[in-house]
Amino acid sequence: MSFQRAHDPAGKLRQQAAMLAAPDRRKALAALQLPTLVMHGTVDPMIRPAGARATAEAVPGAKLVMMPGVGHGAFPREVWPIMIDNICAIAE
Repeated sequence: MSFQRAHDPAGKLRQQAAMLAAPDRRKALAALQLPTLVMHGTVDPMIRPAGARATAEAVPGAKLVMMPGVGHGAFPREVWPIMIDNICAIAE
């Protein structure tokens, strides 16, 4: 099943502005005490892979899954099994 996303050119600018204005979250992330899964694409131009690594490192016990060739936005069907398997594993 697929869906049509709304076209909102200003949305990208709002997202970038929010990222730049966001405070450092490492202290709050370090206080989390729950199963955490960080999944990220290796070719995401908006949130670089280093950001995913930093997030996973900030959360105690977090699992990081890097998806080769995946960018920002909708995930290609080829990585759905990886995502589903990891979500199910952490949900258990």
